[in-house]
Amino acid sequence: MQSVVISALVIWVLFFNPLFAKTTVRVGGYQFPPYIELEHGLAKGFTVELIRQLNRMQQDYQFELVLTTPIRRHQDYQQGLFDTIFFEDPYWGWVQRGIEINHSPAFAKDDEVFIALASNASSQQWFEDLDNKTIAGILGFHYQIANYETDPEILAQKYRMTLVSDHQASIELVLKQRTDTAIVTRSFLHQYLLSNPEHAGNIMISERIDQSYQHQLLINPEHELAIETLYQWVLQLLQQEQLSQELHRHGLELLPKVVAH
Repeated sequence: MQSVVISALVIWVLFFNPLFAKTTVRVGGYQFPPYIELEHGLAKGFTVELIRQLNRMQQDYQFELVLTTPIRRHQDYQQGLFDTIFFEDPYWGWVQRGIEINHSPAFAKDDEVFIALASNASSQQWFEDLDNKTIAGILGFHYQIANYETDPEILAQKYRMTLVSDHQASIELVLKQRTDTAIVTRSFLHQYLLSNPEHAGNIMISERIDQSYQHQLLINPEHELAIETLYQWVLQLLQQEQLSQELHRHGLELLPKVVAH
């Protein structure tokens, strides 16, 4: 009888005592391959793998994915639906809206490039002047060529932009000759051409870069998990062989660790 009581007490201490309860960290994510990719309602990608590895490497926090959209993410954060977001930049609408959120040093670099049909763009000169060309982009994304404007009406009228839901749709508009060019991330383009090698000869990729991403981690300053700790953990995981090879395979550059002084 005594052993039963002791066993029950151990179970209570380990699983029900609030001192041993994990703190939830809700990670916002939206369709943004290769970081978040949605297939048949299921999410995969770098963010999903980081969440899995973060939960394995420590016992104090439970990381959970919360899906949002590029358009809705700022509002969802302000409404408390998630605490942190990975592979983001504070200048993608956060600073402009005056939203209080802590950010890490940049830890990975990606670029946005232009693509066109090789039969239309015979050389890199084609990309130098895009004023009279139609452009495909993603709803809710910020583009340097459009002065970081996100209003669909302004983008359509002033910049001749067609907005779609993801990079694959942008590429397909170019292949189907429904737009002259599209802006896509170098990382997704690597992924797309690996999966669709038959299109490699049909697509001209610009040397011109719309913008370079300096990916950071953002987190609610009121959350008990410090941004410095999260940064250290994520960098440690991305330096491991499996994720490091995946970064390289997608053309992503892992940036050197920033040491706080």
